[in-house]
Amino acid sequence: MKKAILPLCKTFPATHKRAGEKTDFEGKIERKEKIHTIRHDAKGIWEKRFARIKAGAMYLAMKEWTGRPYNSEQRDLTQRTREDGIGLQKIQMEYSGETKCIMAQVDGKGVDPAIIAKNDGLSLEDFIEWFFHGKSGSFSGKIIHFTDYRY
Repeated sequence: MKKAILPLCKTFPATHKRAGEKTDFEGKIERKEKIHTIRHDAKGIWEKRFARIKAGAMYLAMKEWTGRPYNSEQRDLTQRTREDGIGLQKIQMEYSGETKCIMAQVDGKGVDPAIIAKNDGLSLEDFIEWFFHGKSGSFSGKIIHFTDYRY
């Protein structure tokens, strides 16, 4: 069976104000404090992968960068299959750096961004910094669920 590799950051990225600090995503996944991750998916790659996962031809292999993302080895964390209830949802977010207001929709339904941040293993402040770097903007992507939880 083929793997759909999902790399996670061991530390906050260089663009984050907490750059270099540990994220503890591995521990948060084990404690079920991080039940999903969010990815940009303009080309629909994750939809294609999840179609193959649902068909039983692939599984989700979560890995962690050992150092700087894209410039270091990855180590295995855990894996999930369709039997684990993994899933995919569309997410749209808008952030105003001026008003410090963030709005989110999952599959077209309004969802409290604080809940999304918590389920992503981050505080709301860290979540906003991760995706928007304190600047106004929009984000469109996919939520990759590690469990059967859905918004």
